[in-house]
Amino acid sequence: MKYIMVTDFDKHWDQIPDNFTSYPTSMVKQRVANDKYISGTETIFIKKPKHSDHIETAWLGKVYDIVNVPGKIFFRVKLEKEIACPKEYSSLGNGWYFEI
Repeated sequence: MKYIMVTDFDKHWDQIPDNFTSYPTSMVKQRVANDKYISGTETIFIKKPKHSDHIETAWLGKVYDIVNVPGKIFFRVKLEKEIACPKEYSSLGNGWYFEI
């Protein structure tokens, strides 16, 4: 399994205070059971500028300490390296996608 996380949020992904952030559950693009949120899962983090389909930057990394509460999912981000955004993900909008 792999996660793809896309956002146009300010200061994401490389400037998050304490590497701790959250997504509203409305940004989860597939319905998954709580046990599908697995700490340490390989993740591609994609940053887009607001109101644009352009890719600003992409990183390979992992998410940790995932906590799902009603309406929000909290997690820690660990970036490992900057990468070129894979073409198959370049048109994705804001959201948390699951490649299973």
